[in-house]
Amino acid sequence: MMARVHWSAVVPRSTKGDAVATTKKPTARARQAAETRERIVDAAVRIFSEQNYDDVAVSDIAKAAGVAHGLLFHYFGSKRGVYLEAMRGAAEELETAFVFDRELAPAEQIRHAIASHLRFLATHRGLALRLILGGRGADPEAWEVFEAARWRAVEATADLFGVDSRRPAVRMAGRAAVSAMDEATIFWLDNEQPFAVDDMVEWMVGMTASVVREAIRLDPAIGVEGALEEVEAQSST
Repeated sequence: MMARVHWSAVVPRSTKGDAVATTKKPTARARQAAETRERIVDAAVRIFSEQNYDDVAVSDIAKAAGVAHGLLFHYFGSKRGVYLEAMRGAAEELETAFVFDRELAPAEQIRHAIASHLRFLATHRGLALRLILGGRGADPEAWEVFEAARWRAVEATADLFGVDSRRPAVRMAGRAAVSAMDEATIFWLDNEQPFAVDDMVEWMVGMTASVVREAIRLDPAIGVEGALEEVEAQSST
């Protein structure tokens, strides 16, 4: 798992008069606390990826993290608290996988990001099926964590092509495309990945382009024609 230690959350800041605030070097205790918290979250992500919430005991997480029970309650308050933090950690992992390579053209960037996303989910199948793609009914509060990540992906993709992500037609089309990609990914993972990653990428790009093209019916001024031409031209090369 990737480390997600945010020192700004544990390091105090001080000011004196009009002087610019400076960040103090984290103490050994602060570093140890952050690292312990991180170990607990990483252990929770692994365990909740493999087992249902009700089947996981606090002792399972503490043992996997190599910490005492009391530390888990100290940092997170309850099993529920560490579970939700694990969801946030998994969402961060997912967003790290869906990354744009700014050295590429926009159409190539989106393909690269989708391919990276699919490879991450294939490598972390349990995480994908149980936590990320589990559905709203599995846990509404955890769903909201991933829903926020989905919206950030929609907005980042729209921004990549210079499209206003605030327009309702753009948001609806983007969210519909993400939902279809989620369902396709579940099928792909559940059926031993019957299609190559590159083929899945092209299918997802084509499907998304079709959905976005239909959004023009609802809002002819959304300005996606240039983006669609670029994406579809890349598909034909």
